[in-house]
Amino acid sequence: MIKITTALFKKLPKRSDHQRGYILVAVLWVSIVLTIIAFALLSGGSDQYTLASVNLYSTNALYTAEAGIEQTISQLNLNGSFTGYSTAQTFFSSSAQGTGTYTSTITNVTGSNAKTITATGIVTRYKVTSPVASRTIKVTVVGTGATSDSVFSGPGGLILSGSANITNGPVYINGLLNMSGAAQIGTNSQPLSVNIANDACPTGSNPGSTYPTVCTSGQPITASGSPTIYGSVCATGQTSSTYIKTGNGGQGLETGCTAPVVSTPTYNRLAQISAVTTTASGSSNTYTCQQWPFNRTWPANLELTGDVTIGSSCNLDVMGNVYITGSLNIGGAATITVDNSAGTTAPVIIVDGTITVGGSAAMVANSSGVGIDFISFDSTASCTTSTSATTYCATLSGNNLYNSSQLQTVNIGGAVSLPGMIFQAYWGELLLGGSGHIGAVAAQTINMSGAGTIVFGTTLSSGTSTWTISSYQQVPAGL
Repeated sequence: MIKITTALFKKLPKRSDHQRGYILVAVLWVSIVLTIIAFALLSGGSDQYTLASVNLYSTNALYTAEAGIEQTISQLNLNGSFTGYSTAQTFFSSSAQGTGTYTSTITNVTGSNAKTITATGIVTRYKVTSPVASRTIKVTVVGTGATSDSVFSGPGGLILSGSANITNGPVYINGLLNMSGAAQIGTNSQPLSVNIANDACPTGSNPGSTYPTVCTSGQPITASGSPTIYGSVCATGQTSSTYIKTGNGGQGLETGCTAPVVSTPTYNRLAQISAVTTTASGSSNTYTCQQWPFNRTWPANLELTGDVTIGSSCNLDVMGNVYITGSLNIGGAATITVDNSAGTTAPVIIVDGTITVGGSAAMVANSSGVGIDFISFDSTASCTTSTSATTYCATLSGNNLYNSSQLQTVNIGGAVSLPGMIFQAYWGELLLGGSGHIGAVAAQTINMSGAGTIVFGTTLSSGTSTWTISSYQQVPAGL
């Protein structure tokens, strides 16, 4: 009996064999779990990479479409009959980004001079023709253009210094032209018409009652540094052609030419004031963006008393004429739009004080291409701010005109976008700095000291309009 039990006992497996079996099973299970986790991580990482790649391609396609919009507007400004890019244009092409191309079309908007531009951006993998992302953008652009002279100064003349450039005209100066530094009028490819009447005598700080009269001696153009005029120049009494070049199609200095003295643009201020139907404070939240939401409307025939500030992200819609008894300050990222209800008649904003425009302020014409006429009536003669027809100074001359022409009443600076907008310092000086687009400027004195390139009126060679975006829309992608 004892032998049998011992023999049976010897045939049973040892405890260490059991442990090794359990460990092997556990290792197998852990390996399986780790393998599953690894596959999950790899799959998740692959999905994230794929998603990131798709987002990158989609973003690049959007940027490509926007580039197509910008290039199409640029070509439209050069050629008013441009119809868009029917052939794909390459925006970028590299192994890291792939290849981005865009096409665009331009269609007219019925009943206005606005146009619709549709641009599509497509991105493919590098050296592969099959697209991986596509985005389409549609914008409406309006064309604005100034009539008559784009730059008009009275006896105070035109002062250009630093790197001030005027790339569009024509330019009319009743007084003198003073240029210094690297200032420039016109370009070799686009010479301008420049007329200088030399109506700036007697000179000095106290010229007297005969001011202004045409000077009988001296040069109406004074220059220092390396300024240049490209174009056809008619300047009364000018004999020196230094700094004047013909450019491509200009005549240079027209010897013996006499430029007539032309009256600066006039406006019936009292008639507009008499037509006022709504009066409110210039600090009213109804008409200025003191609180959110920042959308405001100025109805036609509005009077705002005191100073008015339009700034921050204010969106202002102007429907008609506005009279401001104080000063007007426009800045920040404010946007002012001419309402379509104004039709083809430009709203006139008259200001008894000064007008200041700065920051990245933008102004947009309506669908008829109509902008706003801004006029400051500020001067050194106190009667010019009166609303009474019996005391209102309809004209200024002599010392009153001379002193007022030295008073800065309109100041435009920053990187402004003001196509189709006209600014006038009725009796004073207009200071123009920064760079950008402006419809036209008029003043007794225009000072472009240290300014960048200003494009006036009917910019560039199309000779019809300056086209700017009035609406933007992303069209759902087709890919």
